[in-house]
Amino acid sequence: MSDGAGQPGSLRETIDRIDGDILDLAGQRKKLGTELAQLKKERGDPVRDATREREVLARFIRDGRAHGLSDSFAQRLGELLIEESLRSQRGKLDAKAKRTTHSEATVAYLGGPGTYSHVAAENHFTDRYDGVLPAPCRDFPSIIRMVEDGRADYGFLPIENTTTGGISEVYDLLLESRLTIVGEHHLKVEHCLVGRAASPGSVRTVYGHPQALGQCQRYLKKRADITTHFTSSSTRALEKAMEGDETVAAVAGASAAELFGLNIIERGISDHAENYTRFVAVALDAALPPEALPCKTTVVFETADTPGALVKVLNAFADEGINLTKLESRPIPGNPWNEMFFIDFEGHSESAGSKRALEVLNNTSGTARVLGCYGADRLAPTALELDAAKASA
Repeated sequence: MSDGAGQPGSLRETIDRIDGDILDLAGQRKKLGTELAQLKKERGDPVRDATREREVLARFIRDGRAHGLSDSFAQRLGELLIEESLRSQRGKLDAKAKRTTHSEATVAYLGGPGTYSHVAAENHFTDRYDGVLPAPCRDFPSIIRMVEDGRADYGFLPIENTTTGGISEVYDLLLESRLTIVGEHHLKVEHCLVGRAASPGSVRTVYGHPQALGQCQRYLKKRADITTHFTSSSTRALEKAMEGDETVAAVAGASAAELFGLNIIERGISDHAENYTRFVAVALDAALPPEALPCKTTVVFETADTPGALVKVLNAFADEGINLTKLESRPIPGNPWNEMFFIDFEGHSESAGSKRALEVLNNTSGTARVLGCYGADRLAPTALELDAAKASA
């Protein structure tokens, strides 16, 4: 029986209508969540309410059974809706450049349309502004200059990757600039080999940004017949692939390849399937988010040249029950064999515990600077004991 007539076609049409209703209701739920965020801000209430989230998840499980849904599916559906609500609320409450309105913002990022930076920037600013005016740049220093000169409201920079680690150039630029970190975004990166070729066997030259090529070393090393070349951005690598013949390819995302009219020669060439890049948004003059928002704070400091100085700093955060999500050392330019440290910690820079820990840091370290306080992009899902959920059924 064909899809165009008879029962299967009718059932599929009904399924499509239900899918549309689900999306419509999810959109309505998200809108109510953003309205709730404003009320929370006015009242000073915390954005996350673990008790409320557990109640929602328990209800999803209980009511899901009545509809023939498995507990795991019902719980995951509830978690996704809560996650989307928190994401949209974070967008409304996060740190922002003071001179922008709520209608639109100009964002400087690396490369052009379809690049990972472009996709991540679009996703990050969707719930923050009605419109995003892109300002593509050819390199990281250009992004910083555009924001410092007032030609862009925000810069958007990759700062670390789960495969290749921290991006030293970006850390150095932040230290030298007057900019503040006002947000973060994690993007799952799925590298592809793209170009004019129909199969990978004919490819002899591959272009890519150093970070992209560095994240695909296992694949590239298997091909001794391939020569790699660095480019300033993924956009430039794609342009090289367009200019060349079937022997020339680039490392880029599938959406970028389609945008440039290139073939996706081979998918999934990253060293690791779970490959994420963390981006940060930076601004010249920023308003802090409310303390009610789950936040992260980034600090850079040099330790005093005394025994146990770093331990004292770390203990100060431990004593306040503050979790450090990152600790990375970097050499100090012009000061051989001395190190500076970057830390990210969970918490608002103006909370009482954070202030006490930062006071110890300032008293212990040679120099210290808060690079930014902003909404945390990755929040652990609320723990739910399924036995308790079952007991409430």
